[in-house]
Amino acid sequence: MTPPAAPDAFERWYSALMKPVGRTRWTLADLLITGLVGFGSLDNALTPTTGLLSGAVPAAAVAFLVTLGFLWRRQAPLAVAVLAMAGLIIDGARTPVFFALFGLAAYQRRHRSAIITITSAVVIPLKALLPGSTGHSVTTDLLTSAFYVLMPVVFGLGARAYERGIVTLRAERERQIAQTKAAERIRLAREMHDILGHRIATIAMHAGALEFVPGVKPESRQVARVIGDTARAGLRDLRQVLGALRTGDDSVIAGRRLADLEQLVANARSAGLDITFTTNAADPVPPEIALTAYRTVQEALTNVIKHAPAARTEVRVAIAAGTLETLVRNAPSPVPGRRIKVAGAGFGMIGLRERVCLLGGSFHAEPTEDGGWQVLASVPLNDPAGQQRSWQ
Repeated sequence: MTPPAAPDAFERWYSALMKPVGRTRWTLADLLITGLVGFGSLDNALTPTTGLLSGAVPAAAVAFLVTLGFLWRRQAPLAVAVLAMAGLIIDGARTPVFFALFGLAAYQRRHRSAIITITSAVVIPLKALLPGSTGHSVTTDLLTSAFYVLMPVVFGLGARAYERGIVTLRAERERQIAQTKAAERIRLAREMHDILGHRIATIAMHAGALEFVPGVKPESRQVARVIGDTARAGLRDLRQVLGALRTGDDSVIAGRRLADLEQLVANARSAGLDITFTTNAADPVPPEIALTAYRTVQEALTNVIKHAPAARTEVRVAIAAGTLETLVRNAPSPVPGRRIKVAGAGFGMIGLRERVCLLGGSFHAEPTEDGGWQVLASVPLNDPAGQQRSWQ
């Protein structure tokens, strides 16, 4: 699939001009145009030969009001145009009219053509007949005024068309990006199904067959049963992940609850871990937080099985001060050097940290004073800025 075209220089320049300044509602373009209008209005206000109002101070006050109105040139272009024409009559300021006509052409939504026509019919003779005109014949002044009015209208219509083109281009770019992501998700789902699905199904098949081999010891049958159950559960989880990849709907894998932790701990006990599990937390909690707690316990117990399979392990899940805290702590392995060699990419804890941080929480994975290891995830239930609380 062809990748979407990147924004060109003009689009980047336009986006920079139309970006709000700080936390205000005004863009950089609004402030620049308001500054130009203020400069032109003040210059006309201090010129005694223009407009109908005598006195620099009253004219400067009118210029200030007209300039202030241009901060709303996009939200109320017609009102700004009326204000600019009033300023033209009072103090002869022509710059506000230029930008007001531009705003009418670019931002007026209803009856734009009629409003521009009527405004032009008023502005052209006003500009030609007010004091401070060119001093040529009335016809020449009218033609000059018509050209003066025509330029901002043409520029405004061009800016309106360009903005619509940018919106259409961005929508098309977002559509192409969404299609690219969907195609990549489907490809990943296909690869995961072909690679992992076959291997896990093979493990489940052999474990199931081992349970019924004559002469197998009862404890071996139990181990085979645990392997088979774990493989089948892994296949179910894999199908959920593949469904999310194909559809883009993450809700299909967010179905874990805090109550599921009991079964997760029971499965780890059946694998040979010595675990104590305590909790004061109960459903319902937000699904993404419950899933994060489940994945934290799951990944931490997986690491205990790999690195300290005979170590005493403690799992605690508690709600305190509006925060769900998940702690998995294991003692040092009683058999030094005993580890189960399992291939891993080492990204489990990185992924957990990202999950917790996205929910506004804190994550710590570190050795304990007695040589063991602990994982602590604290996620606020309501306030993302909730305070962290340490286990005592």
